[in-house]
Parts: sequence; C-alpha cells; structure tokens
Amino acid sequence: MAIKLNRREKIGVAAAAAAIVIFLVLQILVFPLFEKNAQLSRTLATRQQEREEILLLQTEYLKTAEKAQAAERHLKRRKQGFTLFSFLETLAGQTGVKSHIAYMRPTTTSQKDSTYRLSMVEMKLQEITMSQFLAYLHGIETSMDMIAIKRLSISKGEQKADLINTVFQVETLEM
Repeated sequence: MAIKLNRREKIGVAAAAAAIVIFLVLQILVFPLFEKNAQLSRTLATRQQEREEILLLQTEYLKTAEKAQAAERHLKRRKQGFTLFSFLETLAGQTGVKSHIAYMRPTTTSQKDSTYRLSMVEMKLQEITMSQFLAYLHGIETSMDMIAIKRLSISKGEQKADLINTVFQVETLEM
C-alpha cells in the first residue's frame, strides 16, 4: 500500500531522512574520528612528558655513574693497607691533638651487594682550642682519601671557657 504524499510532505520526509543520514554519518564517522584524534593528542602529550622525564633520569644516571667511577678511581689510588683509624691517629699527631683524644671507636659495616665496606670512627677530643680543632677538621676534609665528617657536636670545655670538647663521626669507604 503506497502512501500518497503531497509535495510539502515529500520535502519534509526527505529533510527528515537527510537529517537522519547526516546524524548517522556524524555519529558513526565524524565524532569517533574527533574523539580518536583527541585521545591520540593526550597520549602524545603524555608520552612526550615521559620522554622528557626519561631524558632527565638518564642525565642524572650518567652523572651519578661518572661520580661513582671517579670515587672508585680515588679509592684505588689510596695507599695499600689504608685504614681510617690509622689515618685519624696520624693526623691527630700531626695537628697536635693526639694527647686530647678521649676515645676513638671504630666500626666497619659491609655494604650490601658491594666489595666495599663503610668504615666509621667516632672520636672525642677534650679540652682543645678551636684553632687546633679546625686544623684537625681541615686535615680530614682536604684529604684525598674520600673521608667525610658525618656528625659533629661541640661543647664548651669543663675546666677553661676558651677550650672545647667535641664528639664527631668520620666515615669513608674501604676495600
């Protein structure tokens, strides 16, 4: 059964059919393309940010690896049989603070997954002048043996006000 439509109704039906076709084309082809393009843009931005982070981490890693190699070269250049305890004792004699040593407590800790061990000496100096102490610290810090002060405590001397007491920890890596 055919429906008879006048010209105005035919135009209306054709316009509705065209609107439906346009709607379907937009829904099936155009909108998914725009969404995919937006998704790809977001993915690209995320990947570029990840790449920048990777480049920064790579630079940091290379600097750290270079420092580690330099440290290893320094450690290998040390005198055979170097020990932190003997170094500190010798330096104390050279700077004139050996007679002021109250105690020296050495400890050694093996480093996990490494051929090196951390050597640490806790030391107490009593009744010394600030200039004596600074000369001793200067000898430690300027040593080419990769020695560092880890902790430092200074207090007034008990007998004379111009003298000081110090307790400090010194550490280094040893083979």
